[in-house]
Amino acid sequence: MRQIVSHRQFPCLVLAWTALLLPREMQAAEPSVPFQIVRQGHPAATVVVPAEARQWVKTAGDWLVKYVHKASGAKLPVHVEGKPLPPGRLISVGPTALAKAAGISGKTLKWDGCRLRVKDRVLFLIGHDDAGTKTHDWVGARGTNRAVIKLLEDHVGVRWFLPGPNGELVPPRTNLHVPSDLNTQFQPAFAYSDGRSVYDVNILNEPGKSLSAQANNYRKAVKAAPGGHTYYAAVSADQYFEKHPEYFALIDGKRTKRGNHLCSSNPDVKRLLIQNMRSRYDQGLDWVSLGQEDGYLRCQCDRCEKLDDYRWTHWAADQGKKGIPIRWEPFQRTVLRDKPCERLLMLHKDVADAVAESHPGKVVMLMAYAPTAWPSRKIPHFGKHVIAEMMNLNPEYIEAWRGKVAGFTGFTYWFNTQCPMGVNLHMTAEEVTARLRYLHKSGFMAISLDPAGNWGLEGPLNYLMGRLMGDPSQDHKAIVAEYCGGVFEDASGPMQRFFDLLQQRLAQVIPISDTDIAADVRNTQLPRWLTTTQMYLSMYPPGVLGTLESHLQEAEKLAGTERARGWVRLSRDHFDFIKLLTEMLISYRAYQVRASDANRTELKQTVDRFEDYRMKIISYSKAYTDKWFPGHGTFCKWLVANLESTDTAYYISWEARKATVLKKGVRGMAMGYGTSYYYSYIREPLTLDLDPAP
Repeated sequence: MRQIVSHRQFPCLVLAWTALLLPREMQAAEPSVPFQIVRQGHPAATVVVPAEARQWVKTAGDWLVKYVHKASGAKLPVHVEGKPLPPGRLISVGPTALAKAAGISGKTLKWDGCRLRVKDRVLFLIGHDDAGTKTHDWVGARGTNRAVIKLLEDHVGVRWFLPGPNGELVPPRTNLHVPSDLNTQFQPAFAYSDGRSVYDVNILNEPGKSLSAQANNYRKAVKAAPGGHTYYAAVSADQYFEKHPEYFALIDGKRTKRGNHLCSSNPDVKRLLIQNMRSRYDQGLDWVSLGQEDGYLRCQCDRCEKLDDYRWTHWAADQGKKGIPIRWEPFQRTVLRDKPCERLLMLHKDVADAVAESHPGKVVMLMAYAPTAWPSRKIPHFGKHVIAEMMNLNPEYIEAWRGKVAGFTGFTYWFNTQCPMGVNLHMTAEEVTARLRYLHKSGFMAISLDPAGNWGLEGPLNYLMGRLMGDPSQDHKAIVAEYCGGVFEDASGPMQRFFDLLQQRLAQVIPISDTDIAADVRNTQLPRWLTTTQMYLSMYPPGVLGTLESHLQEAEKLAGTERARGWVRLSRDHFDFIKLLTEMLISYRAYQVRASDANRTELKQTVDRFEDYRMKIISYSKAYTDKWFPGHGTFCKWLVANLESTDTAYYISWEARKATVLKKGVRGMAMGYGTSYYYSYIREPLTLDLDPAP
C-alpha cells in the first residue's frame, strides 16, 4: 500500500497515515526532554514540506535548512509529502497534511502572524499565508516565513542586522533544540511597512523581497497598494482630455489637463474612479488607496463650487495682497479645518460605497492629505471598510478622524533625505521608540516609511525601527546595544558612544516637543533660517567633530575581524562626509566674513578635500558596495544630484547614471534636491570659482 498510494491520489488516506506512521517514540513526549534539531553537529530531525507548497512556503523550508547548516554544519534532510514519513523527529513547515492532522493551522492568525508548537514530537512552524497578486508575488501574508524566522532568531540566535551577506550574524552551535512543550504565537504590531525598504536590494522598490527585510518587518503582510494620488491612473489626462475635457477641472474659465485635476461633480469621473478601484481589487489586492492628485487645484465649475467653501486660491491671493508669505501650512491648520474640501470627501465616500457593494471585504484606504487632511463635516462615518491613510501624524489630525473611519495607516517623512535634513541623522532612538509606540497605541495598522539607507549614521535606528514594528514594547536601549555588539563586535563600545553623541547633538540643536512626537516637524517644518548648510554648522562644531573622530579611531583600533572593520569603515565614510562638508562650510563662512587671499586659499583646500572624498565615494565598485555599503546608490544620488529635477536625480537608479557622472566629473556640481526650503541642497562653495583672479 505504501508503494502505490500517493498524496495526490488519496489525500484523505495520507491524513490517516499521519498517526500510524509516527514512531512510537514520537507519540508520548517527555516535557523535560528537549526537542532536538541538531545533536553534536549532526541532524536530529527531518524537515517536512507540503507536496504542492506555494513558493514562499518552499522558501521558508530552504531558509531553515540553510541557516541550521550555517550555525551547526548539519544539513537537515527534507521530506516532501506524498510518501511515507521518515522515522524520527519531524519539523513541519507550512500547511502540511501533518499539520492538518494535528489540528494546527495559521488561518485564524492576522497578517503574517505565526505559530511555533511541538506536539507529539513534531515541531510545527506555520503561519497565516496569503501572498501573491497577479502582478506582485511577494505582497501579502507569509506567516510560514515568519515562523521559520522566529525559530532561527529565538532558538538559534540568528540576526539580520544589515542587508547583505556580511550583515547577518549566525552564532556557531553544536546543538540546537527547542523545549518539548514549546507552544508560542507571534503577531506583528503592524500589517506592513511600505515605502523605502532599507533591507532590500533596491530600497525604492516594494519592500519584503529579502529575508532580512521580512525578519525586520520591512514588508507587506497584506495585499495593499498604499500611496494615494490615484487620479492619475484612473482618469488620465493623456487618455481622456482630448475627447472628454469636461472630466477635467475648470480653472480660470477654461478646462485644463495641466496637473490632471478633475471635475469632482462629473458623474463619469466618479464612474471611472470606481472602475479603477474595482480593477485593482480584481488583480488580487485587498487594500487599495484612493486619493486626489498632488498639488490639488479645485474645479471652478458651478456644480463643484456649490459643494463646499474650499477656496485656497482666494485665501492665498488675499495673503499676497497683505504682503504675507503664501504658505499652505497656515491655511491647512486654520481655514481648512472648518471648511474642508467636501467635494473630494463626498466623491470618495460614493466611490467607497460602490466598492463595498461590488467587493465586500475589501478595504479602501482614504488618503487624508492636503485638501483632504481634515475629515468631512457632512459625513459622520465613511464605512467599516474604510481606513484613513494619514499624511499628517500630529495628534490633532488623528483625533479629528477618529470615529469616522475603521482605522489608520500613516505616511512619514521621518528619514527622507530630500527634505531639509538631507544626508544626516534624522531621529534619536528615543524618538523612534516614542513615535512607533504612539502610532500603535493610536490604532495605526501600518506605516509607510522613507529611509534612504544612511547606514553609517543611522544603522542602529534602521534596525531598531524594524524590531519595534514587530513589537513596540521592547527596550530600545537593549536593541541598540544588540546591534552594536552584533555588528561591530570588539569595537561595539566606541561605536555606541559615536552613535550616542550624534543623537545627543540632534536632540540639542533641533529638539522635538512631546506634542510633535509623531509628526514630521524636523524634516518638514524647520524654521526657514535653518537651511541644510546652517544645520551642519549648528550640529557639528569643531569640538563635537573631534570627539566623534576619537570614537571612530578607537573603534578602528579595536575591530578585530574583517567583518567588524568593514562596518566601522562604512561609518567612517559617512562621518567623513559630515566632517569634510562642515569644515568646508566653516571655511566658507570665514571667507564670507573676510575675503582675503589666505581665507580663499584655505577655502579652496577644504573644497578640494571634499571633492576628492566625493569622487572616492561615487567611484566605489558595485562588488564592494554590495558587500559593505548598503544604501550606496541613494547616497551617491544626493552627492551628485546637481539640482536636477527630482525625477532625474532621485528616481533614476545610480547605476544608470554612474558612467555619465564619472565621465563628466563632479567638480563644481551642487548637491541635493530642489531649491526651496522644502528640500535639502548645498550649492556654495562647491559651485564657486576659487582660483585667484589673473
